Amino acid sequence: MFNRRGEKSTASGRYQQLYLYWPHYQKQLALPDFSPLSQDKLAIQLIRERGVIEDIKAGRIERAISRCRNIWASLPGAGYGQREHSLDKLVTVWRTAGGVME
Repeated sequence: MFNRRGEKSTASGRYQQLYLYWPHYQKQLALPDFSPLSQDKLAIQLIRERGVIEDIKAGRIERAISRCRNIWASLPGAGYGQREHSLDKLVTVWRTAGGVME
């Protein structure tokens, strides 16, 4: 995959995780494979490391998105030269899925 600047990416899976980090997290989290469940566990760990689990639980989704944008290129303000989703769209998806806002 290439971004707008023509740079190659190793991002893969449902959360577009970079291969560079996979070996570390596979070992740390004892992930047996790259299945959807393993990818979910990895994504949750990355969110946990950003310290935003409580923000998400409290409905501070905009803050959580902002604090995670350096992980996922498609989050608003990520600045990786790839298509970014708008904050309004993400908040709408959050609310549609039953998420509450502070």
